[in-house]
Amino acid sequence: MEQPLWERPVLRKAAGRTLRPGGFELTDRAANRMGLLPGWRVLDVGCGLGATVNRLRSRYGALAFGVEPSPGQLDAAQGAGLVRAQGHCLPFGPNSFHALFCECVLSLLPDAAQGLGEFHCVLRPGGFLALSDLCAPDADTAGNDCAARAVPLAETHGLVKAAGFEVLLLEDHSHRLRELAARLLFSSGENDVPCSCNRRGLGYYLMIAKKRG
Repeated sequence: MEQPLWERPVLRKAAGRTLRPGGFELTDRAANRMGLLPGWRVLDVGCGLGATVNRLRSRYGALAFGVEPSPGQLDAAQGAGLVRAQGHCLPFGPNSFHALFCECVLSLLPDAAQGLGEFHCVLRPGGFLALSDLCAPDADTAGNDCAARAVPLAETHGLVKAAGFEVLLLEDHSHRLRELAARLLFSSGENDVPCSCNRRGLGYYLMIAKKRG
């Protein structure tokens, strides 16, 4: 079975330990816009190598945790508070967190609506959701990488609202995806990037939402 892009050395070389477009710039932008405070309990879904968890602990003083389904990623991860779990089936009780980050992961969940329902459950009333991910002009989701599985932004926006969130911020960061695609092409040393990043019309967004109620 082909190794997923997020576990390949070429992505780490191109994107660093965050493994996504925008890196810590988008993490910090989301944390600052939601006013993340020291002591907040924060969850990173699909934490990969633990980069965001470590960033939120060291820079913001958050009591941050991460869940990641891949044992290989967890073996290579650094820092504390990381648990093996699926993003759409979280091992935490209701109202456990002040904020939840899901960076370039929602499109990889088997059921995005179910995942958003889990996010809503584990967040406290008024808790913040920070989503960043790829979007596409159509819902042709054949493939298993995040670029191939990207859906229209309007579809994700509707799912977030239907899950019980109020969208506070929605920004276009598609240039960050183009920058990473160029670095992937350069790092791979091949004619094509090792994923579906050349899918026509791909974009990248940052969304911050708040749990209603």
